[in-house]
Amino acid sequence: MSIRKIPNSFRYSEELFTEYSRTSLENAHDLIEEAELLLKQGKLARAYFIAIAAIEEIGKSFIAYDAQGRNLNDSAVTAKIRYSLENHSKKISSAFHASVISHSDIKNELMTFVDIMIALKNGREPSMYTDINYSTGEIQTPGRVVSPRAANDCVQLAKHCYYKNIEHQKTRPPTVRSQSEDHFYGMKDGKVNQLFNTEDFWWFHISRMEAGNQDVSESILEYQREYLSKGKRFKPEDAE
Repeated sequence: MSIRKIPNSFRYSEELFTEYSRTSLENAHDLIEEAELLLKQGKLARAYFIAIAAIEEIGKSFIAYDAQGRNLNDSAVTAKIRYSLENHSKKISSAFHASVISHSDIKNELMTFVDIMIALKNGREPSMYTDINYSTGEIQTPGRVVSPRAANDCVQLAKHCYYKNIEHQKTRPPTVRSQSEDHFYGMKDGKVNQLFNTEDFWWFHISRMEAGNQDVSESILEYQREYLSKGKRFKPEDAE
């Protein structure tokens, strides 16, 4: 999380996020061009790192674009937006959302994207900084860990993410989120994981799905309000 202090008078706005989304994509375009130049000069590790920086800027653009449809008066929502904009892992993941959305066969494609995102997150630091490899006892340098293929693939991937996000923002207006969707979005990751690990919640969600209510964010909001906050269970223990 950033240590920058935000003035009490500062407020996020749809106009600010519109501009932020646009300028982030413009910067991503410039970074991709620079990565391609480094690639041509044989500066593989630097090309890889700059391409990842471009992917992060693309992710930042997606986050800012999505934020335009959210309740910016909700402090939990704006805190999550800020966290996402400043977190390397969140930005890399967000850069792929436009690609995921555009795929019709999402089940078969999703694991490919997940594998790529993990590789990028793991490769970000080694591509720029020296380190100790504790398995071998040797000093690890960027030039030794980034292959020509990895550098080229990363640059091409940045270009793919860039064009997918351009297409996404041209063809899909920001989705206006419901109260339950914003509530789910603003939840801290630990609370989400705790809820998802609660068997009783899934019994509740399944019952809603059987009644035709598929939205998990609505299930979360209602379960918290009607059961979790009151210390109650949807399915009594003696019914299990």
